[in-house]
Amino acid sequence: MNPFTPRVAAVIRREFVLRVKSKWFLLSTLGLPVLIVGLGVLSAFLAVRGATDAGEERRLIGIADPAGLIGDLLIEEFLADSLDAVRAADMEALSVDEVRTRLSDTSYDLLLMIPRSEGRRSAEMPGATPDADEGEGDGGRTTLLARASVPSVIESSVRGALQRASVRARLRSIGVQSIDPGALLQRTSFDVINVTESGEARSQDIYRALSFGIAFFFYFILLIYGQMIVRAILEEKQSDIVEIMVSSLRPWELMLGKIVGVGAVGIAQMAVWALVFALAAVYGLTAGASTLAEAGIDIASIPVPWGTLVLMFFFLVFGYLLYAGMFAGAGATISNEHDAQQVMLPITMLIILPFIATQGVIQSPNAGWGVILSLVPFFSPLVMPARLFATSVPVWQWLVSLVLLGVFVLGAAWVAGRIFRVGILMKGQRANLPQVLRWIRHG
Repeated sequence: MNPFTPRVAAVIRREFVLRVKSKWFLLSTLGLPVLIVGLGVLSAFLAVRGATDAGEERRLIGIADPAGLIGDLLIEEFLADSLDAVRAADMEALSVDEVRTRLSDTSYDLLLMIPRSEGRRSAEMPGATPDADEGEGDGGRTTLLARASVPSVIESSVRGALQRASVRARLRSIGVQSIDPGALLQRTSFDVINVTESGEARSQDIYRALSFGIAFFFYFILLIYGQMIVRAILEEKQSDIVEIMVSSLRPWELMLGKIVGVGAVGIAQMAVWALVFALAAVYGLTAGASTLAEAGIDIASIPVPWGTLVLMFFFLVFGYLLYAGMFAGAGATISNEHDAQQVMLPITMLIILPFIATQGVIQSPNAGWGVILSLVPFFSPLVMPARLFATSVPVWQWLVSLVLLGVFVLGAAWVAGRIFRVGILMKGQRANLPQVLRWIRHG
């Protein structure tokens, strides 16, 4: 039997056209990508502008080094970074508290206080044990005092200069003069590759990012458009048009039409967003291809997991139908907006919990608890796709998960249909649990 009768198709078309023509749809569909891209561009601009302003604003850095072992090296490093720095000999005999009270009366914009113990450690061989009285009174920690907020670019330069100067001091202590400390401190490129049973190589970082992105995508669709179904049914009940509609079509046809119609709106909206973000991503990756290549990332070599994407689509569709049936049944039991928030809360929690669980599943996709959750129908629409992108899932697991999810979709549709059949015409007050159970038995 084909459930999509001409009457169901008419309801689907009505729900779809009614929402697509609304100003809310146009603003959210076209405005959200523009807003996100615009915020990204603005954020990048402000970050670059802030770094530029910080670089253009000259600040004098005073260096208080009581041990006198790395102060001159620090000045060389700061000058190499185009920062003005001088020795603050008049501050070296003072404590941090004393310097703090006098800083505003000095010419220093920033004052780097190196404790005597730190200066000696920086000039000693690694592993050397300082004398027992070395750190007395100086706190043992390097402190940067500033008369105003320190830009992150200057803070980063100070940290880097301090590290390089310490390395140079240690090298000098063993007679090495000509080695670049920057080369010694350069990080080694590192990537974790997961190898499947078939020999396929997967970059762990990239696929973990995909797992989180897919989980968030599912969470967004189920949460937003599930609640839209509740409000769509509530609008019909409040406008009295439902009495006319159920006289010409069956209640389950009305419910199916609303579920599919609202879902079609979501698919259309997501398709527009995906296209806009895909174009932005392609442009960004093309513009940054050389930077990515220097970082060892070859975009062209990353395989597209088409099989996983197809499975993801089925879990998305089944998951939407499962929760949409629950939202439709919940919407049929209420008569006002206040009650809508209360009946949606338990279903919303069933969506939030698997989304939270995916964070741990991404880190340990083959853990026993993760495997169990990926088989539970209320969790599997989010958890199983996350596992599919994070690791190689045995065929029997995703097949069992999909079958169980399909069975629960049918069960939810049956229960929601019986609730909807009676509840869609009930008005005045929210049905309690005994009433809902009675509707399910006799609906």
